[in-house]
Amino acid sequence: MSRIACFVEKYNFSDPREEAALQNFKQTAEKSGSQFSFLFRENIEDIPNYDAVFIRATTDPLFTSYIVSKTAWELGKKVIDDPESIKICANKIHQYALFEKHGVPRIPTVFLSKDDLHHKKITEIFSTLGKPVVIKAPYTSFSRYVEKAACETSFREVAKRFFKKSDVLAIQKFTPTAFDWRVGVLGNDILYVCKYMIPKGKWKHGAKLRGKPTVIWGRTVSIQKKDMPPRLREVALKACGVIGKGLYGVDIKEVYGEYVVVEVNDNPSIYAGYEDSMDQDIYQRIINYLSA
Repeated sequence: MSRIACFVEKYNFSDPREEAALQNFKQTAEKSGSQFSFLFRENIEDIPNYDAVFIRATTDPLFTSYIVSKTAWELGKKVIDDPESIKICANKIHQYALFEKHGVPRIPTVFLSKDDLHHKKITEIFSTLGKPVVIKAPYTSFSRYVEKAACETSFREVAKRFFKKSDVLAIQKFTPTAFDWRVGVLGNDILYVCKYMIPKGKWKHGAKLRGKPTVIWGRTVSIQKKDMPPRLREVALKACGVIGKGLYGVDIKEVYGEYVVVEVNDNPSIYAGYEDSMDQDIYQRIINYLSA
């Protein structure tokens, strides 16, 4: 019997779709003869008592989740997400450098340091990437710290705010599409495939309403793995392969029949009735991976 700890925070249970998915993991593990226990930050000293750790709380090198991952990894436990994947996926600058090194098709991206925030450099960026551009702080999740700028004034305003978070920013070519492909990958194999639809009148999946803190999300449309375009499969596996062999969600845009990677995320969203709607076996496959 494998003993699996699932590290969570209280907010993981605030959304009924996520809570249902967590219960699906627990039921799947127990039906397979494994023990599955939720592990909160107040009892992370119990990590040595488990054989594997599955992290479902938001990951970041500065969060408790990273301490959990690092501790489990150093103890020789099977862990999703592993600490190296967390570091690479949290830092988009590092990630894009890996894409460039390994020839992963990607959205055209340039990097901007604080010292380069001047008229000549901004003009050069607009000349290279066109207008508008997308500005990203390297440590992003759930579409936070990702904004659009169409002129030098807005560019400077966004960049100055983001430079409070990071010394280097990623500037990307604006690539509007009706949806982003989200491909779930586990151990270099396709886990699930879906489309994250862009909300009507917006330009990204999670977009704020003007003047309000509310974030609106587009629909999630799942498709069967066997129906995914072969080139999409190829690009998704290549992008995740340069990160590691864990559990990832890679965002890919389809532009004129070509597939370009936006980013690879560790700790991808898994909501009951969404990412799992075409591939219910994702729970069993993740449990099998953790208990192997």
